[in-house]
Amino acid sequence: MDWKNARVLLASTAAVVVASQVVKHLCKYFYNLRRKTETDTVSDDACSDVVCTKNKEINDVILFSDDSLRRTIKVPANKDVSICESREINCFKLIKYIKSARETLDVCMYLITSTEIAEQIIRLGQKHVLVRIVVDSDMAFTPPSQIKKLTEYSFIKVQTNKKTILMHHKFCIIDGPKAIKRKSALKAYAEKLNVHAQFVKNHIKPSKTKLIRGFVMSGSLNWSTQAMVSNHESVIVTSNTNILNKFEKEFESLWVEEEPVG
Repeated sequence: MDWKNARVLLASTAAVVVASQVVKHLCKYFYNLRRKTETDTVSDDACSDVVCTKNKEINDVILFSDDSLRRTIKVPANKDVSICESREINCFKLIKYIKSARETLDVCMYLITSTEIAEQIIRLGQKHVLVRIVVDSDMAFTPPSQIKKLTEYSFIKVQTNKKTILMHHKFCIIDGPKAIKRKSALKAYAEKLNVHAQFVKNHIKPSKTKLIRGFVMSGSLNWSTQAMVSNHESVIVTSNTNILNKFEKEFESLWVEEEPVG
């Protein structure tokens, strides 16, 4: 082999070695970048507690206990995941569940003093969510109760407990099947009474009915700032059909029907 051919061979070998090293480093870089992205995603999801309830089964517990800003748990592959736990996060999570209502919100609460929750209820009503609230008669208009403020809005129906025993429930039903059926009946009745709508041409075709999974939140928590900030409280959130049906039945036993349905 002459010197010229040897130089070509050496140059080719060097080029192959350099190229292999470049590929190796590029693979390592993208692999580490992917792992970092996945880790960041897990951490962000764990700490943001973004609630997504659309058509998904829900089984959750919200605990208001001693503040513990952050704790680390072990997961497979020896990875540490940081979970945020604070009263602020839990309040945010509770309100996210309430805000997820798309058709109806039935509330049975001994006490409502939280201005933040009251504002969310008003916003739901403004979005045509049908809101019904049952509260204890003794606590309904005792300051700092938000009931008087809520009764100022025609799209929010409030009733005080008519029974002699204490109404000490703390639960709400979001998009309950019976409540949605009732809302549909009310809407159909209103449209039947609307004589002008019967003569409107080119009726807009009704949109396809979307599947909505209802759920219930129940526990020791009153919707009060005191409870969320200072007390030890717990809230169970579930879309279990049997449990949901029982809570809807209980709500209907307390709600005195006023609107003509049928």
